[in-house]
Amino acid sequence: MLQDDHRFLYRAIDLAKEACQLGNDPFGAVLVLNGVIVHEALDRSVELSDPTYHAESAVIAEYCRSHHLFSLEGYSLYASTEPCVMCSGAIHWARISRVVFSVSQAMLQEITGGRPKPGCSDILNAGHRTIEVVGPLLTEEGLAALVGYSETLSRIERHRKRFSTDYDSASPFDNP
Repeated sequence: MLQDDHRFLYRAIDLAKEACQLGNDPFGAVLVLNGVIVHEALDRSVELSDPTYHAESAVIAEYCRSHHLFSLEGYSLYASTEPCVMCSGAIHWARISRVVFSVSQAMLQEITGGRPKPGCSDILNAGHRTIEVVGPLLTEEGLAALVGYSETLSRIERHRKRFSTDYDSASPFDNP
């Protein structure tokens, strides 16, 4: 399975690079069933003005909606970076069976200077089911997708720059 893990992780890392090129955060996720990619997503939080539009939660929501599924038992999720707390919750509730990631939360926080965050295994396995968590894997490749990430503008600043006319003309108290 390690060869397949690497193949799917490489795809998640490529998606992370694509997200970064589009001005979003550098994160990508791939959903796999029986050794086949069934859906993939990249972070589009800045682009869509949605701070919850992380790659992992997006791949779950998009796939479940389009296939009218509520449970992804038997599926594996591959992520360029260890899922955050919010995405770990989505993975747990979607009943995904396996998570494989490249860069750990600890590595990410070291790069960004952020505060330590819980690992996804603690969140995913807080209930009665056990979700297999594998990682970090291919860390050099995963870290390459994050090069310069800590030096980029914050999400809010990138969003403001992208939609500057909206910010320039609107009061913070205006209703959209």
